[in-house]
Amino acid sequence: MLALQNPSPVVERAGEQTSGGSQRWLRGELSQRYGCGIVAAADLLLYLHRYGEGESPFFRGIPEDPIPWEIYDFCASRLRKRYLPLLPPFGLNAWVLAGGLNAYFREYRLPYRARWGVLPHKLWQEAGAMLARDIPVILCIGVNFPFPKHLLPLYQGEEHREACSTRAHYVTLTGLDREWARISSWGRVYSIRREDFDQYRRRHSCGLYSNLVQIRTTEGG
Repeated sequence: MLALQNPSPVVERAGEQTSGGSQRWLRGELSQRYGCGIVAAADLLLYLHRYGEGESPFFRGIPEDPIPWEIYDFCASRLRKRYLPLLPPFGLNAWVLAGGLNAYFREYRLPYRARWGVLPHKLWQEAGAMLARDIPVILCIGVNFPFPKHLLPLYQGEEHREACSTRAHYVTLTGLDREWARISSWGRVYSIRREDFDQYRRRHSCGLYSNLVQIRTTEGG
């Protein structure tokens, strides 16, 4: 399996720990309902701050894991106010997400460039290439098109038991093999069957919505 070389951020609240942030722990109803993109961006940027090419003053002083949820919430709130505005009832627009990441990279002179979307037949190839460069992948399980009737199943455990389902939701992809993609969502680790995602995109969504944020390095990337 292709996978990130380092662990996702761990956030703690009242003794409970997450793998990556959880929008359910963010303050404010708007962030709790539509904040999945904020969390995915916060996890990505924190990971790059810790393990990528250049530290960012934005996260300077953040403690080692586990991160108290109040500190994580503060960072997520700052990202929302400065770079990633939420627009109810749609949440974080994919192009606004990519543009906000680029604004962040420019401000802190980090050698990355983000753009929304790749050709559908290259999605898993690009996700694998990013993981090989130790860059987390923000993946969007897109909205249904044209009607909201279908959900994508998420699985847990080595036996891959179906745990829940979702749509119109950003997740962080952290591992990939020929059949499965490992993701972090709501602070938990799940798996997506690649075939399920491809069928969902073709039948119930489209490549414009069900896609990823491509991140390249600007130095020879």
